[in-house]
Amino acid sequence: MSLIRRAKSLLIGAALLLFLSLILRWSVKAPEQQTPLDRAVVRLAAPLQSVVAGGFGRISAVWSSYLALVGVQQENQTLRRQNAELRSQLASQSALALRTQRLERLLDLRSQVLADTAVAQVVSVETSRQFRVVRVRIDRSGVEVKPGMPVIAAEGVVGRIARSVGPYAEVQLLTDARSAVDVVLPRSESRGVMKGTGSDSRYVCRVEYVLKKEAIEIGDNVLTSGLGGSFPRDLPVGKVVAVRRSDASLYQEIEVEPTVPFAHLREVLIVLSPPPPPDPDAGKRGFESARGPGVPR
Repeated sequence: MSLIRRAKSLLIGAALLLFLSLILRWSVKAPEQQTPLDRAVVRLAAPLQSVVAGGFGRISAVWSSYLALVGVQQENQTLRRQNAELRSQLASQSALALRTQRLERLLDLRSQVLADTAVAQVVSVETSRQFRVVRVRIDRSGVEVKPGMPVIAAEGVVGRIARSVGPYAEVQLLTDARSAVDVVLPRSESRGVMKGTGSDSRYVCRVEYVLKKEAIEIGDNVLTSGLGGSFPRDLPVGKVVAVRRSDASLYQEIEVEPTVPFAHLREVLIVLSPPPPPDPDAGKRGFESARGPGVPR
């Protein structure tokens, strides 16, 4: 902007201020002290004064609203930050509560297993191309482990120790094709050997050596028999999901879905010593009522 324009702007502003000052002076006079000229000026300036006052009022309102909006924005930011902190704390508390529940269930299982056990933390998993867990690595926390030791969870059988790698140990899952566990189906009093299928897309096993005459049904529970000197008896293994009979074979084809959610394992128990041998009188007394009739040992 040039100097001439600035000078004009200043002169106009000064003239306007002077004019408003005169108006203010005339307007504050008492009515009896006003001359006809004063009254005429006040009458002529009243509309302008009203416009100016209204303009200042609107500007003041806008400014107040702006200040209030700034305050609301700052308050919203503070509330958002506090909300995020509370959500983080809630998530941490929820995770801690879930871990506490898992450990409580694991400790309850530990008290039921009549053998020496050690708690281990799952540190990593190996998955197939279809994102199915095929191997689990655990932190053995300095505990001496050997290949073949059973690994169990609160939901049931996980598998066996495959090998130790430094401070860790790799677990061969129940679904591995090299896995074999002696099992029993308590409802029908049938016994067989459950083997993994090694499927990359499904968590599934099969029970072999069960005769066709045995009444196996979908939904039947499968438990460990306690034979073989490795897994304690009556641990959940899975549920029957398919039964097929063929005239070309003496045995049924039984598919079992494991009860353990391998993708969600966090803590496990390692059975460090062999469990006591099965009670020879178990067949006379039978299983607990909640698990169906007993199977003679």
